[in-house]
Amino acid sequence: MEARSHSPEHARPLLQKCKEYKADLSKLREDARRAAAAGGAGGGAESRAELGLAGDFYQTSAGQRDRLLNSTDRLTKTGDRIQQGRQQLLETEELGVQILSDLQRQRETILHSRDTLQTVDTHISRSRQILQTMSRRIVQNKLIMWGIILLLLGAIGLVLWAKF
Repeated sequence: MEARSHSPEHARPLLQKCKEYKADLSKLREDARRAAAAGGAGGGAESRAELGLAGDFYQTSAGQRDRLLNSTDRLTKTGDRIQQGRQQLLETEELGVQILSDLQRQRETILHSRDTLQTVDTHISRSRQILQTMSRRIVQNKLIMWGIILLLLGAIGLVLWAKF
């Protein structure tokens, strides 16, 4: 009923699963009826074989115990491997955090260096303008000085010419 209440595209897979489960249930019921019929007719060995307990009960129990111990050992070893994996994961995560913090510090250093270089570049540009202005004034001052020297030489030459 729940599967039918969903939309058609979601309901189809759910209804298919329900049909599979019903088929499995009917098969299990049939197997249970056969086992009950065999057990009622005095077929105890057959019933035990049906349940996977054929042969001597104690041998079967010992086999199950061995399988259980082996499974427990494998489970313990798997748990140990998982614990080692977790430990490695924690160490790797800690290393990653350290690397990220180092990268953050390096990023801050690079950004600070970039800001410093921009400031230096601004100062260099300003200094270049000042030096160009000073160079122009030096050329102007030299021209004025040479003009004054020529004027004075001309005045001295004129005074000497006027006296003689």
